[in-house]
Amino acid sequence: MFDRRNDKALTVVSMSDDVPPAPERRSDARNLSILKAAILRTALGEELCLVRNISRGGLMAHIFSDLEVGDSVKIEFRSAKVVRGRVVWRRPELMGVRFSQFIDMAEVLTDPKPRAGHVARAPRVAVSVPARLRSGARYQAAAIGNISQAGARIYLSEPDRVGDEVVLSVPGLPVLAGSVRWRADSCAGIAFNELLAFEDVGRWISSHNIGVPSGLAE
Repeated sequence: MFDRRNDKALTVVSMSDDVPPAPERRSDARNLSILKAAILRTALGEELCLVRNISRGGLMAHIFSDLEVGDSVKIEFRSAKVVRGRVVWRRPELMGVRFSQFIDMAEVLTDPKPRAGHVARAPRVAVSVPARLRSGARYQAAAIGNISQAGARIYLSEPDRVGDEVVLSVPGLPVLAGSVRWRADSCAGIAFNELLAFEDVGRWISSHNIGVPSGLAE
């Protein structure tokens, strides 16, 4: 099961070419630890996953959808690299994936350098969910276009000014206080004051994206 207290646990990078096995109690001192969340695309839709173990030949990840052994997947990392593979084992909320070909781990796992004045963004998943935005005493209907642990893109008729404090209400999620980071004609980027728990946003995305096309192609 997903350990809510451990959602900041580290990803294990293995020097092996094999698919990471199902977890055991013992650890391997030859492994290097880093943190990697990624976007998982399957025939069921698009969701977040948390990569716990990765090698040149495959990975183990926490997921929230009901994938089965043999299902095709695509995993997009923060490096923008997309890796294809198939599920080769399943456990409750865990999967093992064999990549379609060996990967260059340095290329896949290296985050792009953020632009000047910007920070690297957490993976954002596209959704289409109604919401309500409050700015001071003013309320207006909105729709979420994408979401991550750290923020969201929203569509609305009257975007607030950059820097304005807002409160976003979304069915199924806690009330999200934040501020406007950017705005355009009919949309705005909201940065949350506090990170959403990975399990909360992961389960919420999975429940709303079942059946939503993910761009997965054989």
